[in-house]
Amino acid sequence: MERIVFNVGPYSFTTSAFLIGLLLVQELSIEEQDSIGNWLQLVGLTMQTYASQQITIDASKIDNKDKSNDGSDIEKLKKTIKDIEEELDKIYCEK
Repeated sequence: MERIVFNVGPYSFTTSAFLIGLLLVQELSIEEQDSIGNWLQLVGLTMQTYASQQITIDASKIDNKDKSNDGSDIEKLKKTIKDIEEELDKIYCEK
Protein backbone atom coordinates (compact mmCIF):
# COMPACT_ATOMS: atom_id res chain seq x y z
CA MET A 1 0.00 0.00 0.00
CA GLU A 2 1.29 3.42 -0.86
CA ARG A 3 2.53 5.36 2.15
CA ILE A 4 1.14 8.57 0.62
CA VAL A 5 -2.21 7.75 2.25
CA PHE A 6 -0.64 8.18 5.68
CA ASN A 7 0.82 11.58 4.83
CA VAL A 8 -2.62 13.12 4.35
CA GLY A 9 -3.84 15.36 7.17
CA PRO A 10 -6.65 14.10 9.41
CA TYR A 11 -9.20 16.58 8.07
CA SER A 12 -8.56 15.63 4.43
CA PHE A 13 -8.40 11.94 5.30
CA THR A 14 -11.79 12.05 7.03
CA THR A 15 -13.34 14.22 4.34
CA SER A 16 -12.23 11.84 1.61
CA ALA A 17 -13.89 8.90 3.41
CA PHE A 18 -17.07 10.94 3.80
CA LEU A 19 -17.13 11.88 0.11
CA ILE A 20 -16.48 8.32 -1.04
CA GLY A 21 -19.33 7.17 1.20
CA LEU A 22 -21.68 9.74 -0.33
CA LEU A 23 -20.70 8.72 -3.85
CA LEU A 24 -21.28 5.06 -3.08
CA VAL A 25 -24.75 5.55 -1.61
CA GLN A 26 -25.87 7.23 -4.83
CA GLU A 27 -24.85 4.23 -6.90
CA LEU A 28 -25.94 1.37 -4.63
CA SER A 29 -29.30 0.02 -3.52
CA ILE A 30 -30.20 -0.02 0.18
CA GLU A 31 -29.31 -3.71 0.42
CA GLU A 32 -25.97 -3.16 -1.34
CA GLN A 33 -25.21 -0.18 0.91
CA ASP A 34 -25.92 -2.30 3.97
CA SER A 35 -23.78 -5.16 2.69
CA ILE A 36 -20.80 -3.00 1.71
CA GLY A 37 -21.11 -0.95 4.90
CA ASN A 38 -21.02 -4.08 7.06
CA TRP A 39 -18.08 -5.42 5.08
CA LEU A 40 -16.12 -2.18 5.54
CA GLN A 41 -16.89 -2.20 9.27
CA LEU A 42 -15.61 -5.77 9.52
CA VAL A 43 -12.40 -4.79 7.74
CA GLY A 44 -11.93 -1.91 10.18
CA LEU A 45 -12.70 -4.03 13.24
CA THR A 46 -10.34 -6.75 12.06
CA MET A 47 -7.54 -4.22 11.70
CA GLN A 48 -8.30 -2.72 15.13
CA THR A 49 -8.42 -6.14 16.78
CA TYR A 50 -5.11 -7.15 15.23
CA ALA A 51 -3.43 -3.88 16.25
CA SER A 52 -4.87 -4.05 19.76
CA GLN A 53 -3.59 -7.59 20.27
CA GLN A 54 -0.15 -6.62 18.99
CA ILE A 55 -0.04 -3.67 21.40
CA THR A 56 -1.03 -6.00 24.25
CA ILE A 57 1.72 -8.47 23.35
CA ASP A 58 4.32 -5.70 23.03
CA ALA A 59 3.30 -4.23 26.40
CA SER A 60 3.51 -7.67 27.98
CA LYS A 61 7.05 -8.10 26.69
CA ILE A 62 8.05 -4.75 28.19
CA ASP A 63 6.43 -5.66 31.53
CA ASN A 64 8.17 -9.03 31.58
CA LYS A 65 11.50 -7.40 30.76
CA ASP A 66 11.05 -4.99 33.67
CA LYS A 67 10.06 -7.84 36.02
CA SER A 68 13.02 -9.97 34.98
CA ASN A 69 15.44 -7.30 36.13
CA ASP A 70 18.40 -9.11 37.65
CA GLY A 71 18.80 -6.52 40.37
CA SER A 72 21.62 -4.66 38.67
CA ASP A 73 19.55 -1.46 38.52
CA ILE A 74 18.88 -1.66 42.25
CA GLU A 75 22.56 -2.18 42.94
CA LYS A 76 23.44 0.82 40.77
CA LEU A 77 20.93 2.94 42.66
CA LYS A 78 22.31 1.79 46.02
CA LYS A 79 25.84 2.67 44.90
CA THR A 80 24.71 6.06 43.66
CA ILE A 81 22.95 6.78 46.96
CA LYS A 82 26.07 5.74 48.86
CA ASP A 83 28.22 8.02 46.69
CA ILE A 84 25.85 10.93 47.30
CA GLU A 85 25.88 10.29 51.04
CA GLU A 86 29.69 10.27 51.03
CA GLU A 87 29.80 13.54 49.13
CA LEU A 88 27.31 15.11 51.54
CA ASP A 89 29.37 13.89 54.50
CA LYS A 90 32.47 15.53 53.00
CA ILE A 91 30.61 18.80 52.51
CA TYR A 92 29.19 18.84 56.05
CA CYS A 93 32.44 17.72 57.68
CA GLU A 94 34.38 20.55 56.03
CA LYS A 95 32.18 23.19 57.68
